[in-house]
Amino acid sequence: MAEPLAQSYHVIAVSPDPSQVWAGTPALARLPSGRLVACYEWFRRGIEAERIPNQTEILVSDDRGKTWRRTTEIDIIWPSLFTYGHELYAIGSRRKSREAVITRSSDGGQTFTPEQTLFEGRFHNSATHVLIKDSWAYRAYEACEAGAGRSQWRSLVVAGDLSRDLLDRDSWRMSPQLEFPGVPDLLQQHFYEPSVEDKIPETCWLEGNVIAVRGDIRVVLRTTIDAHSTAGLAAICRLEDDGTELRYRFVQFHPMPGAQCKFSILYDEPSGLFWTTVTRPTDPWQDRGPLKARGFFGAPGNERRILMLMYSLDALNWFDAGCVAMSPHPLDSFSYASQIVDADDLLVLARTSQGGLNQHDTNLITLHRVRRFRDLALKIHADLSWRQKPPS
Repeated sequence: MAEPLAQSYHVIAVSPDPSQVWAGTPALARLPSGRLVACYEWFRRGIEAERIPNQTEILVSDDRGKTWRRTTEIDIIWPSLFTYGHELYAIGSRRKSREAVITRSSDGGQTFTPEQTLFEGRFHNSATHVLIKDSWAYRAYEACEAGAGRSQWRSLVVAGDLSRDLLDRDSWRMSPQLEFPGVPDLLQQHFYEPSVEDKIPETCWLEGNVIAVRGDIRVVLRTTIDAHSTAGLAAICRLEDDGTELRYRFVQFHPMPGAQCKFSILYDEPSGLFWTTVTRPTDPWQDRGPLKARGFFGAPGNERRILMLMYSLDALNWFDAGCVAMSPHPLDSFSYASQIVDADDLLVLARTSQGGLNQHDTNLITLHRVRRFRDLALKIHADLSWRQKPPS
């Protein structure tokens, strides 16, 4: 029987009250010094959901993730971490108002500047990839007006000029905002009707990753279709930037296992491959009754108990490297993972439910080490030097 690659994990955060507080938005970064930085936030229920400030905690490790210490908290929700030079940034949304905001640490994650507003409005994303390319930093958002359903969320990208101060809002530009193109009936079968009461979401796109493939800037978005029962389909957009104008357009839906839930994509130069971890459902069309009776969150396609590692040449066509971690229990999960390369290993930080309330309301943040991860990939690069021998 096959065993997961990193079932043994290190718990770096535990909910103080799993019935009222759950963990979310795990993110990782590495500083030039070798220091690892992790962050995550605490979600709360009801009227307390966003009233409490500084719910995103910052941890650092100077021994390759063996031990961690909390340094500070920041008042940003859904942050991505990224580095440029010796400085560390967190970009996300402001608590309650949801404005696009950024903060910086110049002392290795010990302290951060006050959050600076980049754009007014209401914006959403999660800990997805920030692309550094040609002296620009690119990060995806969704515009989400108050009261608008997820099907009305619009995808966009913001670009920050790295030759200027990223805390200055004038250093940033915004792309056009794309309306969700809708999913043709051919690609779904309306198995479950959207229902707030049953926690069944609308068909939508969200949580995009900005990546560069041979110079082409793409955004790969999670796509929730038919309450997760049509799983494994991502939305692909293309961004063009001439340094003055950002042109942004939807390209296509493309098969991607696990794309019904949040994922974060990284590029690893030594292997020449993109890597990501995704949660894979096993039976999205099963009878919902038994799961619902147990307290399962949403429809069966929202299963999050199996975390898979995948690799790709083009971030479109993906190959399985193996299972990072899994549980047989439907109310457990390893989800919303972020990754970072640590020498020959891959560190994976996950939003985890083990004995928690359900697979969505997670009670742990866990760190997994996939050792010698590059050895898990097939040699899928084409050998262009090969020449067929003429027949003798």
